[in-house]
Amino acid sequence: MVRAPDSPFFSVLITAYNREDQIERCVRSCTEQTFEDFEIVVVDDASTDTTASVVASLGASRVRMVRHERNRGTSPARATAVEQARGEWIVMVDSDDELLPDALERLEGLIGGLPDGVHIIRFRHRLDDGRVVPDIIPSGVTDYRGRLSWLEAVTVEAVNADAGHCMHRSVLEKTNYFRDRRGAVEALWELNLARSESSLWVDDVLGLIHTDAPNRYSRHSGSSQLIARLLADAPDQLWMAEEMLVQHGSELARVAPRYRRWLVESAAREALLAGDRVKGIRHSRAAVTAGASVPKISATLALGFAGPRLLARAKVAGRRWRARGGGAATARRGGAR
Repeated sequence: MVRAPDSPFFSVLITAYNREDQIERCVRSCTEQTFEDFEIVVVDDASTDTTASVVASLGASRVRMVRHERNRGTSPARATAVEQARGEWIVMVDSDDELLPDALERLEGLIGGLPDGVHIIRFRHRLDDGRVVPDIIPSGVTDYRGRLSWLEAVTVEAVNADAGHCMHRSVLEKTNYFRDRRGAVEALWELNLARSESSLWVDDVLGLIHTDAPNRYSRHSGSSQLIARLLADAPDQLWMAEEMLVQHGSELARVAPRYRRWLVESAAREALLAGDRVKGIRHSRAAVTAGASVPKISATLALGFAGPRLLARAKVAGRRWRARGGGAATARRGGAR
């Protein structure tokens, strides 16, 4: 791989929507790196607060900001960031999170020793409560089946799967984020990516995940805002679940049956949130056939038939209960910026 002339080694990409209280912390963690050959691209997804002006006020020469004229959603914002990047290697950072000071230096060292044909590095984060995630990581280099096996493991153990990644720009030129889908549909993107690219997993903790942003699903925001977002995102979440089952269902059934069952349950729930009762019933039957809990599916159907808003309210309550430690941790990546 030949590096383009005058291009930085890294592009650090940040997408943000209404993060005026978190974006400075994120950007400063990226500017204050021990490695110096990098740029930062911030995509402001038409924030209605002062996010853009906070970034501008930092006066950081490495930072370029692009603004969407209208709010387009998580995946399109990430696609824009990739298109704007000039660096050889890409690191994506959520706008409420941080990079540790030596993250880019450590990644540059790992890149120098990558096996032939491997263009992705996956690393760990530390949560603001001190826990390190993902709780489980594969050993060394994983291919498509290795990723499916990892998904099965985190599903069985009901643990957090929130890994960071650094990848060569050629990877994203072949498999960029979905520009035509508002919601966070990264799970499908990741599986499509795994089919063509292997990843090196390392135990290094290179990022910090914070949970103080007001527009995260599981914390702080008013229920009305979260419910509205769940209902708005439901069509894309349903599309993603169905596409994953079509494109990857056979291999999931062989390698990751528990994850596949969870995916069918998700399709049933998202269909009901989207107001599609026919698909809700069809996916619910498929979930029961795959071994899902009949009482759980029945409760989801009952709530969904009573109205999408009631089901969304129950989903918000469940997420907040898990966030307080009442249940299994779940992957956040792609859920909120």
